Amino acid sequence: MGRQGHKGREASIHAALDDFVTKLKRKRLGGSSLALARHTTEVLIHAVAAQQAPTAEGIIEGVRAVSKKLVEARPLELVVGNMCRRVLHIIREEAAGDGGKASNAASDANDASDGSDDEDNSVRGGAMKAFKAEVIEVIGELIDELESVNAHIVQQALEHVSPSSVVLTSGGSDIVEAFLREANRKRKFQCIVAEGAPALAGHQMARALAERGVETTAVADASVFAMMSRTNLVVLSACGVFANGGILAPAGHHTVALAAKSHSVPVVFLAGLHELSPIGPGDDAFHANDLRSPADVIDYTALADCGIGRNGSGIDRRSGAQAEGDVAQLCVANPAYDYVPPELVTLVLTDVGGAVPAFVKQLLGEIYDPADRTF
Repeated sequence: MGRQGHKGREASIHAALDDFVTKLKRKRLGGSSLALARHTTEVLIHAVAAQQAPTAEGIIEGVRAVSKKLVEARPLELVVGNMCRRVLHIIREEAAGDGGKASNAASDANDASDGSDDEDNSVRGGAMKAFKAEVIEVIGELIDELESVNAHIVQQALEHVSPSSVVLTSGGSDIVEAFLREANRKRKFQCIVAEGAPALAGHQMARALAERGVETTAVADASVFAMMSRTNLVVLSACGVFANGGILAPAGHHTVALAAKSHSVPVVFLAGLHELSPIGPGDDAFHANDLRSPADVIDYTALADCGIGRNGSGIDRRSGAQAEGDVAQLCVANPAYDYVPPELVTLVLTDVGGAVPAFVKQLLGEIYDPADRTF
């Protein structure tokens, strides 16, 4: 019965893992990066619990295999890989802090001379069960820490927003909105919000800030360079932070950062530790991007005005017949992300404080193991 129960539990864990991978591939895991980080960590807790390896090294290899599957499902979701590395770092630290007791217990059981297999299995099983329980407890603490990431970032708002200053941001971001609302509690300042086309999420954030009493002006993206001359600070959100200090940001942020650099305006990116990635130049994910539907940029009905048919060939507007000769083509790129190089970033504001781009590598060394940079 015990063996059957274990098989049933293992099948349930594999089903949950496959469901998570499927949702990643189909981009059905919406919401914030924190929600994705929590979901990933919860899946990894089940992965740790399901491991039957008799040593800590075996558990690490098993979790690495699961991590590889998750990362390959959607490489651009840097948070997924980051949380896998955090969990592996926890397992390695617990194994080192345990003094090798779990592995020693397994070794002692194998070297025992009394020939009692049942007793050997009991020793190994008990040691690894206790080790996994400790690991799962620490991973649970990591999930608790994720709950307070945004609060710790927002609390630093008063240190960076000066009275009577002009702050510029772009698009819509929950963390940036909370950051500016916190600053408005004790600081009176003006806020300029670029609309963030094509999604135009900046309109909603500008309205929300105005309702909270922030003096807000919504402008078109094309006006950012002109407005930068009277701006004192740029605050933007990050989707990820690379090892070289560069930022994976929503499309359009690179243009804002370039305008700020031209006017010597400091640029602050808000990012939790869970968004810091050891990926850097030379890695596939570093050079990758995601393309969204071109319908956000150009309406499909406008294609008729370009003389483009369903198969890409020209159409005679009078007869509706396909025109002979040259084929009319229209390529519409709608990238999801921008890469902002470190020389355009003044500060990365995390839940443990601010860090200049050059300091990001040191932060990565504290939360990840070099052996887990790739899977």
